[in-house]
Amino acid sequence: METGVDGTGGYYAVIQLKNVSKYYYSKGMIASGISKVNLTLNIGEFVVITGESGSGKSTLLNVISGLDSYEDGEMYINGEETSHYVAADFEEYRKKYIGNIFQNFNLVNSYTVYQNVELILLINGYKKDEIKKRITDILRRVGMSEFANTKVSKLSGGQKQRVSIARALAKDTDIIVADEPTGNLDSESAEGIARLLSEISKDKLVIVVTHNYEQFAAYATRKIKMHDGKIAEDDGVSVPNAAAAAINVREAAGNNSESDKDTRNTAAGSISVLSKIRLGIRNTFNIFHKFLLLLVVFIFVVVAVTSEYTSYNYQKEEMEKLGWNDYFWNYSEDRVVLQKSDDSQFTEDDYKAIANVVNVKSTAPNDIILDRSIYIEDENISLEAYPRTVDEFDGELLMGRMPEKRNEVILTGNKDDYYFSEEIVNDLIDKKYTIYFDDGRETKVKIVGLAYKNSEDSSYMYSGDVFVTNELADELRKGVYNANSSISITINGKTQAGEASYYTIAANSKVDKGSAIVPEDVSNFYNGGKAKGKEIKISAKNLFYKKSVKLKMADIYTEKNFSTLTGYKDFDSYYGTIFISNADFNKLFKQGNYQVSVYVDDVKQMDQTLAALENMGYVTLPLKELLINDAGGVASIIQVPIAVIIVLALFFIAYFVIRLILKSRAAYFSILRMLGLARKNIRRIMDIELVTVTNIAYIIYLALIALIKKHILHGEYIDYISTMVEYMEIKDYVILYVVLLIMALLISGKFARSLFRKTALGTFREEE
Repeated sequence: METGVDGTGGYYAVIQLKNVSKYYYSKGMIASGISKVNLTLNIGEFVVITGESGSGKSTLLNVISGLDSYEDGEMYINGEETSHYVAADFEEYRKKYIGNIFQNFNLVNSYTVYQNVELILLINGYKKDEIKKRITDILRRVGMSEFANTKVSKLSGGQKQRVSIARALAKDTDIIVADEPTGNLDSESAEGIARLLSEISKDKLVIVVTHNYEQFAAYATRKIKMHDGKIAEDDGVSVPNAAAAAINVREAAGNNSESDKDTRNTAAGSISVLSKIRLGIRNTFNIFHKFLLLLVVFIFVVVAVTSEYTSYNYQKEEMEKLGWNDYFWNYSEDRVVLQKSDDSQFTEDDYKAIANVVNVKSTAPNDIILDRSIYIEDENISLEAYPRTVDEFDGELLMGRMPEKRNEVILTGNKDDYYFSEEIVNDLIDKKYTIYFDDGRETKVKIVGLAYKNSEDSSYMYSGDVFVTNELADELRKGVYNANSSISITINGKTQAGEASYYTIAANSKVDKGSAIVPEDVSNFYNGGKAKGKEIKISAKNLFYKKSVKLKMADIYTEKNFSTLTGYKDFDSYYGTIFISNADFNKLFKQGNYQVSVYVDDVKQMDQTLAALENMGYVTLPLKELLINDAGGVASIIQVPIAVIIVLALFFIAYFVIRLILKSRAAYFSILRMLGLARKNIRRIMDIELVTVTNIAYIIYLALIALIKKHILHGEYIDYISTMVEYMEIKDYVILYVVLLIMALLISGKFARSLFRKTALGTFREEE
């Protein structure tokens, strides 16, 4: 920024003010800072502005340096009008042309001397290899080389002012403005600063505001006295002569040092991305206790958001468990029903292959009996239980032993079940009870062992399991096939099936294989009523198979011979039953398993398990997807808005806490503004700072989760977190991370907006 030549061959001023006024507004009152000021300033001048307190000298300096705006008149910079400038224009102006030396230094106290000078060079886009040499030279020039790595907070007032001058010199701008640069210094230090500023003014415009003109009298080329917001006196060298002298000095300097000219030309560069990252990360850890406070807040947010998300999933899952299904009564969310794609029976090879699938805990071959509860009764007890085979029992016996004979069973129940109370449990074991099959048959069983059910459910109505031998399970399965098959009877070419037939089938040990004993009304199918010795065809059809047997009607029973032929006495209860041999009954109903259940270890890995089973050729049906649940939808309608409200509340709580912490950084960001850094670049530095803290908080959170999962950490709250993370999948961790990043950026943006509502100087004064 050099003086220019006008059309007449004369020089125009670097800074020119024409009738410039600045007003301050406070509580409805208007005060004049400066009024109708006319002033011309140029390179080579050492201008000292003096006056009593409130005379407007600091206001004039702030207007000239672009720290404050003005309301009336016009200020020209190198002949260019500035009345149309917005905040960004003045920031660019300060960055290119102004080196500030403040009364209160406005240094970053947590930075070293080197870092404070480096800051201005980073802002102005200097390259790394340029910065070190430049700082070394400048610190030597101001006599601060030995304090390069000393934090500013440990320096004396005079030393701080020298650092402030070094920072202004580092920019190598044409204008240096100093507001009371010796106000906080002793006389010796003040003399040194005045002499240093005089040396600087040889090829720059130096403007100093002071109460004590005598300290600068020996060096000033021009004295301006302010009174009541106006220029009362203006004594000094004429502007054109000063300008010409300055050009000669600058040209001489340029001839002597071409490299210095080159570095000057880089001063108006833009801060690089790497420099923004460097400053953002430096600021993260620069004031360690503030970093810890931010870290604690973000860890709290991580845990709180996780807690809310997992609590929502937990409640949703619990609501889903409250549903029902009309077919699968023995519901368990970890149960998957399998069928073969070709509808064939399961084999031992199938069972082995299924058992080897990852996440499969156990297999229940006799699936169709699982959803058919059986009644266990004697004269004192009547309870209902779901049958399972002894092979599936993996618990610990409360008392008794494992079954050894066909009709021995283990009974399980919840700790709070009535029948497992202290008063009752001892009366259950080693006694015989009657159980009833689906098709009405019955048999005697003996309870030889008791165990608690592997469930957290509790009820005063019994809802346990009964573990039976494989032989007894076969009988139960036959009963289910019989009860759930459509039976059709063909006699003399006429078929009766479904509701059109009242005939039922029962096995009877007195009937020979290939024979049947039928009720007397069967004779009505034949002319002459002779059915004995004729053929009867019995067919059974269900969801899984269709089987038929052709038998000879060996006898016809009546009320008189019923007991002799069948061994039963209750003729009325059994009338309409066709009795066949056990072998023929087994041919119809003693079939293998067309449907199998598997139980998984981890429900959250259900999808992977289903995929593996389906790749093996099985058709899968997870019961957790089959429940009818009206409450789940209603709960979601209520829970989702509540979850959103809670997350928003967390955001605002975090914002206000973080804002309180960041307010202590407002002075730092104001210094960046006063040094000419643009708003968008300050915002990026803030973003980097908060994102860095967010990343560290998230890494700590993940490490905490890893330690919990490995059971290294224990404790009541730790166990609660462990329960929470069971509902987290990889995608949930990714979503959580994205939410935290967005939250950090929103907080940064909101704080930046509040920071830029006022001028840089106004914000700085608030935070001093």
